Amino acid sequence: MAVLRWLDANLEKYLIATLLAATVVLITVNVIMRYVMNDSLSWGEELTLWIFVWFVWLSVSYAFQRNAHVRITVFRDLLPERGRLMMNMVVDLLVLAFMLVLSWECLDLMRQPFVASQNSVVLGLPIPILYASAPAGALLSSVRIVQHLLATLKVLRQTTTGIA
Repeated sequence: MAVLRWLDANLEKYLIATLLAATVVLITVNVIMRYVMNDSLSWGEELTLWIFVWFVWLSVSYAFQRNAHVRITVFRDLLPERGRLMMNMVVDLLVLAFMLVLSWECLDLMRQPFVASQNSVVLGLPIPILYASAPAGALLSSVRIVQHLLATLKVLRQTTTGIA
């Protein structure tokens, strides 16, 4: 159980930190090789792109975990606390529905023969690995949204029953 708690608290954080560090190292090495040695890594740019795409999708989930996505809250802030909580739940449910549909559609796209049969130009890696970043990030985001929904529901119950 301790492992699950650690993964819940740290999975995205360590993955995106590792991916960001790898991106910085790859770009730095490629720049040095290009301008100092007049040569560059033929595969460096493509690998950087793949790492960056995975970084972005995992960062979406991390932002949901930290409740750090940009929001426009002018109308929500006019509501009483119970109304704010209910509006948060409605928004979370809509975003959850979007993430689940996005995951389903991305998985469906990955199963299409024209995608499943492709490989990247330089690295020769299967393109579905790149495309898998979207459903992976969306499904992780869905978990974080459900966690936020449950926490909001708990607070809503406490405000309804008067338990603080």
